[in-house]
Amino acid sequence: MPGDIANTQELVRYYHDLRYTTKEICGFLMLVHNMYFSISTIKRMKRRLNLRRRLIPLQTLINCILELRCQGLVNLGYRAMWRQLNIFRGIHVSQEVVRICMREIDREGVALRWQRRLIRRQYFSLGPNYLIHVDGYDKLKPYGIAIHGGIDGFSRKVMWLKSGPSNNDPRYIANFYINFIKENRRIPAIIRSDAGTENVIMRDLQIALRLDQGDRRSGKSFLVGPSTVNQRIERL
Repeated sequence: MPGDIANTQELVRYYHDLRYTTKEICGFLMLVHNMYFSISTIKRMKRRLNLRRRLIPLQTLINCILELRCQGLVNLGYRAMWRQLNIFRGIHVSQEVVRICMREIDREGVALRWQRRLIRRQYFSLGPNYLIHVDGYDKLKPYGIAIHGGIDGFSRKVMWLKSGPSNNDPRYIANFYINFIKENRRIPAIIRSDAGTENVIMRDLQIALRLDQGDRRSGKSFLVGPSTVNQRIERL
């Protein structure tokens, strides 16, 4: 959401990107921001800003939904999936299109959500070295042992499992990561961790090393989420 000092053009662009109609944008400007514009004025502004609805190929949309499901977002309904696509991926489609795609991709899940019944999530990974889960283990810290590990989500192979005086120092974590790359002789497509500050150097290294590789994950090669859903490493 734009800040309090956002100008009209920023607000129009923001609400347009969220797939609201011109009439709805006028309503938001009036009710939320105390700005009064006619529909024709907003239409002219959108033309000046070159704000048009760009159609995305259906197969691209389906691939993005499948990729999000591979990352663990299996039990999302179509509205939550639509928010993920629009806000976090910049893919602007209608909720109805997402609903139809999800109905074809996951008929059983749609039926169970309709009945308000959920099934155990299934884990998907595209192959070895695609998604590496990393996390620390703190239960032995009172005894001076801090543990940090990384596991391949596809094969469940332990890529590293190290103990030392700390698993909160970003330099230690970055060192584990660099040594793993040297031994493995390749860079993982994606690293997944929690939002702890100990991961910041590893995050920057992963993003920098993958940035120019040219695949669809090259600029989005580091995932952050709560430890409770990072089950591959949590169950180790």
